[in-house]
Amino acid sequence: MLKKLVSRFIPAKFIQKLKDELGVPSQRKSLESLKKLGFYPNYVLDIGAYEGNWAIDFNQTFPKSKIMMIEGQPQKQEILLQKKKLLPDSEVKIALLGAENKTVEFNIYNTASSVYKEDNETGASIEEMQLQLLDDILSATAFCKPDFIKIDTQGFELEILKGATKTLQSANAVLLEVSFLHIYNGAPLAAEVIAFMEKNNFLIYDICSLMRRPYDKALFQSDLLFLQKDFHLRSSTRWA
Repeated sequence: MLKKLVSRFIPAKFIQKLKDELGVPSQRKSLESLKKLGFYPNYVLDIGAYEGNWAIDFNQTFPKSKIMMIEGQPQKQEILLQKKKLLPDSEVKIALLGAENKTVEFNIYNTASSVYKEDNETGASIEEMQLQLLDDILSATAFCKPDFIKIDTQGFELEILKGATKTLQSANAVLLEVSFLHIYNGAPLAAEVIAFMEKNNFLIYDICSLMRRPYDKALFQSDLLFLQKDFHLRSSTRWA
């Protein structure tokens, strides 16, 4: 109720400005900061594109970037093709990514889908699908050496990264959703993902969101922005 009253009487721009001044993390703020520092990605991968909204938002900050939207749900293809019309030089690829080529059960929920099952059963519909390696599906495309990679795949991020070691070598920035509490059966927690990224020469540069569990307000997910260890924005020791 209070949130509705605030949104009704206080302009959204003022609320956003207040959040920025208070240091409330957001993807928009993190991306705009990168842009101000001179980072402008040419090729971008949106893995876990769902209905293309992230790509649309990213395009607001980086309108010249070429984006490949990759989504595991075939049912989302038509929606993504409609979004593609709004994004110059973008591509749509329906593919379920992982660390090896094999058949898996894909759990499809109303607002999200994952190879992993949720800890709390929510009546997902299940489809058998073939996993593919990101390195393989990009090898003959212009997106084989992306500058920026975003992965939001409901706990399966690490498995996708394991099948993308060549692709990672060319990226300067990687945005990952990580979990601090178990949501999906078998899904790794943040520490394991961070360790993998460090092993592949990526270090945390920014925290782009903080998501809390309604039950007890415990931190359960976050979007972390990683930069290549030697990338100039990460390696600089300048303070002010």
